[in-house]
This record gives sequence, structure tokens and C-alpha cells, in this order.
Amino acid sequence: KQWYQRRVRVRNAGDIEIVPPSNKFQSILASRAYLESFVANMNSRFTREGTQSLKLIVMQSSSGTMLKAIVSQVLKANIIMQGIVVDRVIIHSFNEETTNETIWPPSKFIVFNKLTEIANSASLYFGNATKFFIWLSYYQNLYSQPCRGCGKILCDENNKDRFLAPIRRDFNQLDKAYHLSCFQNSDDLIL
Repeated sequence: KQWYQRRVRVRNAGDIEIVPPSNKFQSILASRAYLESFVANMNSRFTREGTQSLKLIVMQSSSGTMLKAIVSQVLKANIIMQGIVVDRVIIHSFNEETTNETIWPPSKFIVFNKLTEIANSASLYFGNATKFFIWLSYYQNLYSQPCRGCGKILCDENNKDRFLAPIRRDFNQLDKAYHLSCFQNSDDLIL
């Protein structure tokens, strides 16, 4: 086994003790190795299911280890992880240029700024990175799936000439898309 992975020490027959990494550097490498393993499992899961809607990439930034999630050719999300828990999410358009230094400013598009707010609340709701990434993968049809409330693809939110796609996905029934105003008026809303 590699030195940064957990080591197992056998004391007596059948008595196994897991020895944690001995210093902070080894602990960081162990968590990065675990994160890379998690990413490989998630990518293979989406490949097996034949959807190819989500691709995760482990990246290094000034904030530490982060994930970049690419959903089809619709959006890309920069995600800071704390272990296997999603800590912070910033979403940009697939075509927006970002570098490691410019990943944290908000998107120049309203739809992705609103989606960032929703994604951060979804990360708190799910509390589980696997469920969060499955939820995020449902945004592959952001511009083609009509709203469950009004049946339209674009809606003028708050009559401000800001036409938005149905950016709200129900946390319990992921295939249901809503505009923000339609979701608030929805009969499917469970409090």
C-alpha cells in the first residue's frame, strides 16, 4: 500500500487496528486520494448509466482541492469540498472563461447566479455529495425542459424583462423543473 493511505496493523489473530496518517500533510494527501477515488466512482457511474451528463475533475486551486463539475455543455460548477461534503458552489456558463484565479467571481449571467444560490442550498439539503451530483446532473436539459408549472421554457421573472429558464429542480422529484415564480406557486411544494 502507498504511505498516504490508511495503514492496517494486526495485533492478535482477528484483531485489526486502522492507523490514521501520522501528520497533517499525510492526512491532506489521504483526503485527496479519497476524493480522487470518489470522482472516479462517480464518473464511472454516469458512464455506466449511459447518460454522460456529468463529468467531475479534481483540480488544485488557491483555496485548496476543488472539483469542477461539467454538466453536458450547459454549465460548469466549481466546488470546494470538505472531505466528501460539498462546502461551496459557484456555477458559470459552459462558455464562460474561468481560470484558477477567476473561479470565484459570480457569473455574468443572471440564470447562473440564481443557480449558484439554489446549488448551495441543495448542498445543505442533501448533505451527501453523491446525491448532490445526481441532482446537479439533471440540469443537462436546462434550456429544453419546460416548466412543470406553466409549461413554458422561458418565463419573465417578476416582470423585469429577465426571461429565465426553469432553473429550480425539485429536491425530491429531480425530473421536475420549475421557474422560480412557478415553484413558489406550485401545488407540489411540500413544506
